[in-house]
Parts: sequence; structure tokens; C-alpha cells
Amino acid sequence: MYKRQAFAPLSATALPTTTSNTRLHAVEFVEPSYNLALGSFGVGLAAGALEDVRNSEGIKLPTAKIFGGLALLFTIFAAFLTFQTTTLRFTFDDDSVALVGQDGSQIQDNIKVGGENRWKYSSIQNWDFLPSSDFPILIYFRETQTPLEARVEAPIVVDDLEGQVHFFPAISNVEQFQKEFIKHNCAKLQE
Repeated sequence: MYKRQAFAPLSATALPTTTSNTRLHAVEFVEPSYNLALGSFGVGLAAGALEDVRNSEGIKLPTAKIFGGLALLFTIFAAFLTFQTTTLRFTFDDDSVALVGQDGSQIQDNIKVGGENRWKYSSIQNWDFLPSSDFPILIYFRETQTPLEARVEAPIVVDDLEGQVHFFPAISNVEQFQKEFIKHNCAKLQE
């Protein structure tokens, strides 16, 4: 297994790795993006400021508890996203996209459908960014690699294609992610 040197940048670096048949190939790491975490923290700050709004008599408004709850919720969510952005990376290699640890190590199996968090490009039926590539909150793709008996229904329906749906927070540089999907000819429905 390739071991990254301590001084190597964590950006879109192509790292040589070996597969089980010892064929050498490059792995592209998608750069992390803290935009979603920062946006969530900003919403938390705004809600915190609104929590402290008072009437002319100096008494907090009845909405204070709601805004206080939202401030807490979005601040905790921002911390979670910061942790995910720091510790996880998407990679693209010769034949697959994968979700790995920030050092390239394999992470736990997929918690929803089981199996490795690695999907062959040929299995991808559609991909997109929700709500849009200009304002990405979720990275979406549908793949047919997951066995039929292991598939889980998705709460959000983007298309009516066959396959397992995956949603990930946009913790990666979506422009780079999009370029990699296009570069590797991953199927995408026309809009």
C-alpha cells in the first residue's frame, strides 16, 4: 500500500496505488470544501443573533426559543460537517469513485446498504448536485452495483432509473467532482 509522505499536499494529488493484481494506477483525491460547514455555521450564528432580539420593553420575543434551537442545531451540524470534511475524501481512479479516509485508507462499509464505499463508473446511472451545482448541498448519484436485495429506498426521488441512490453532503470541491465524473464518462441524464 502506498503511504503518503507527511509533506505531501492533500489536494487533487495523483497518488500511485496498487490493486490486488499489483497493477499501478493513479488515484485522484478530490479537494475538501468547507463551504457547507461554513454556511451551516453562518445560519447558526444568524439564528443565535435572532434569538436575542428583544421588544421595546427589553423582553425576548416569543420566537427566542425557536431561534435558540435552530442556532444550536445548525452549530452542531456545522461541527459534524467540519469533522466529515476533515476526515473523508472522495477519490477517482481508473475504474471507480470511492469514499475513503483523508489518508486514502478504506473506511467502514456503507452503513445503509453494506459493502465497500467504492462504485465502478460503469455502474453509475445518473449524478448531480442538489439543489444545483451553483449551490451544492448534496452530491447525488445512482448506481447499479449494489445488489438488488441490499438496495434501500431513497427519501428523495431525483430520477426513476434502476439502481441504488446515494446522497453525500457536499464536503468536496464540486467543480472537481463534476470534472472527474465527466472525465470518466459517468452517465448523466440531460436536464
